[in-house]
Amino acid sequence: MSDAWIFPCDVALGDAVASDLAELGYSPHRLPVDGEIAAAARPPALVVVASGARRRARASELCVALRAQEALIEVPLLVVLDDEALTVEGGHGDGDELVLAPWTVAELRARIARAGHRLGLTGDGDVDLVRVGGLEINLATYQVTIDGTPVDFTYMEYELLRFLVTHPNRVFSREALLSRVWGYDFYGGTRTVDVHVRRVRAKLGAEHAARIRTVRSVGYRFER
Repeated sequence: MSDAWIFPCDVALGDAVASDLAELGYSPHRLPVDGEIAAAARPPALVVVASGARRRARASELCVALRAQEALIEVPLLVVLDDEALTVEGGHGDGDELVLAPWTVAELRARIARAGHRLGLTGDGDVDLVRVGGLEINLATYQVTIDGTPVDFTYMEYELLRFLVTHPNRVFSREALLSRVWGYDFYGGTRTVDVHVRRVRAKLGAEHAARIRTVRSVGYRFER
């Protein structure tokens, strides 16, 4: 069962969304809305911030703090508001998707799927599939296909491609890629990144290889 973190700035809204998430198969966990957000050792599948008008400012602060958590960068963030909170100026673009009360379970499911789409996670309700044109990456099976044809990648080539594709349009230095893809315990040099990028490009073919852009004196960026 997938974990869902709920920050209930409004208790009633938090309880309502927790109940519906449980019906959708999530394991909801209510977290305190005041104080610092602890670093996530094991990230959830979904994060929800629920707020009425009275604590709308705190809800916005929470969203900013959650966005700053590296462990949560690939986790969909939903903002749940009531009508009164919606009238509060600003702060409505905090999450990947906005849910207004009252909602249905079907709508909540659809909003979660849309939030996944905004992060590049697509599919018929399956957030384990990432598609960019004819390139498809199955995050559950570690399979990559191009126009339906399987392409073999080594484990680290796959991990590098997966990371870049799921963090599109952002520039990552070679040092950042080493720590995020290879891990902090890896002692190789940044040349390792260049070698793997070259191999990944070769296997992607000209059309998709061009999406991995070299940013001179910085690193690499994947363009969607």
